[in-house]
Amino acid sequence: MSRDATSKLTALVEQAERSPEAAIAARALGDSLALAVEGDLALRWRLVVVRALMADPPDGDAVRECYGELVDRYRDDPPRLAQLKAIGDEIRAAEARGDLPSAMVARSDRRRK
Repeated sequence: MSRDATSKLTALVEQAERSPEAAIAARALGDSLALAVEGDLALRWRLVVVRALMADPPDGDAVRECYGELVDRYRDDPPRLAQLKAIGDEIRAAEARGDLPSAMVARSDRRRK
């Protein structure tokens, strides 16, 4: 992991936590840096992206699709998966209120066999 990638991702996360629009605008770069850095900082970035999508979903599937990808990614990492549960609860509550469209995203089983 490069110190430069970590510092760039840290700056993006901090900016996106203040302004969800910044997460969407820098998503490609942030996603790429998150792959390089991984760990807690990468999860923090990914959670900020989900929250930005929740604030302004581009389509009916975007939030569930992004959340489903995170669950797949962290399926074998119980501590990080537990952090995702809270945002999953927020998504379900927003769907129940009608703030987010209720979507079912069909995903293949991506676990290693």
